[in-house]
Amino acid sequence: MSQNNECKITYYVNGMHCAACETLIEKTINEQDGVSKVNASLSKQKVEIVADNKAALPDIERLNKEFKDLGYSFSRNKEEEKKLTSTDIYKIVLFVGLIVGGFVFVEKTGILMSAGVNSSSSLVSFFAFGLAAGVSSCAALVGGLLLALSDQWNKIYGGNTKKNFIPFFLFNAGRLFSFAVLGALLGVAGSYLKLSLSATAFLTIIVSGIMIILGLQMVGVRWAKNIKLTTPKFIAKNITDETKFKGKYMPFVVGLLTFFVPCGFTLIAQTNALNTGNPITSGSMMLAFAMGTLPMLAIISFTSVKLLSNPGFSRIFNTTAGMIILFFSLYTLNSQLNVLGFPSLNDLSTKVFASKKEVPAQEQFVGDSQYLQMEATAFEYFPKEVWLKAGIPVKWEFYNNGAQGCAQAVAARGLYSGTFILRPGLNETEFTPQNKGTYKITCTMGMVDPVTVHVY
Repeated sequence: MSQNNECKITYYVNGMHCAACETLIEKTINEQDGVSKVNASLSKQKVEIVADNKAALPDIERLNKEFKDLGYSFSRNKEEEKKLTSTDIYKIVLFVGLIVGGFVFVEKTGILMSAGVNSSSSLVSFFAFGLAAGVSSCAALVGGLLLALSDQWNKIYGGNTKKNFIPFFLFNAGRLFSFAVLGALLGVAGSYLKLSLSATAFLTIIVSGIMIILGLQMVGVRWAKNIKLTTPKFIAKNITDETKFKGKYMPFVVGLLTFFVPCGFTLIAQTNALNTGNPITSGSMMLAFAMGTLPMLAIISFTSVKLLSNPGFSRIFNTTAGMIILFFSLYTLNSQLNVLGFPSLNDLSTKVFASKKEVPAQEQFVGDSQYLQMEATAFEYFPKEVWLKAGIPVKWEFYNNGAQGCAQAVAARGLYSGTFILRPGLNETEFTPQNKGTYKITCTMGMVDPVTVHVY
């Protein structure tokens, strides 16, 4: 056996649920004396460790003790992952059902103007979006980072129980500061990019695709774990390596750098901040989002609640969080398909409740123009289906009877250019449909159930 082979060992790891786990495991083991290289693999559920000499290779007992609070366990042989029990599945379905049901209720009633966000959403919406992130991917990624660093921070403060809250305070303060400042810089960058509504929709679809893969990884889908969607390791190691920073204010710097930790919800918020083109607006949005994530991170920080330390609960938590991520990402993807005028799930309900009318009534025409009347109420547009004739100008009267959130900004890609902003009461505009086909009238976020427009 060669010297290289004698200094290398492979362990199988239980508890890895996303790409961030690779970074946490590699970082922690790399800090041990004599260890020269660590390569953790989410897809293979294992870690390879190379040391300067055989004696420096960490044994299983040591690793299991060190990683117990982080929810990982190591073994020589690959173990079959324990399946969820019927009780576990019941808990997951119940919790996810409550979250999804609450989301649908919020959207339909307009209480928070929808839990989704875009560049024109309110700060309340971004805060609510942050709350959703805080109980799912941010808790798993940033919360995991907190747990990994907590012991070392406590050692820096000498185990002083009166001061051990200081690192966590600095961490969260740094996080809020970075999201506000770097969020403002995104707005500055966006002022030069000036993305169109269609470009924004395509960009959001790409981000939604990333979120879907991250969600599938957390649920435990094997093929999804083979896809690498994370910050490059040489960057991630520097972000999580506290030895790069000196002094007791290091946690503040680490909190600053969490702006770059790959969380799907954060990517959505950052994308929308970029699209504002306004540094004050984008900075406020990102700060509101970060404040939404703060309650769960504060619980992890100040009460040392280790959400992922129990293997059984860890599996339930990650599956639940993954399903919530999947719901939000699929919902966002479907909404952007509406913005682009592409087929979406909303078309199914449109077909079920479609009117039997096949040709427009004569009274739709006033002189040489077509006459279109619509109404916006809360988070809906009426009627749900209209017919227009190509090449003939349209006089559009849109009565705003309490439209909320993005329902006040009406878009219809391909039918007319720009955005029709609804003020309270009667709104009027004109456009001429040029090409025959089927179009969708929805809000700029695509979350309002689309009105199907047939141009014949």
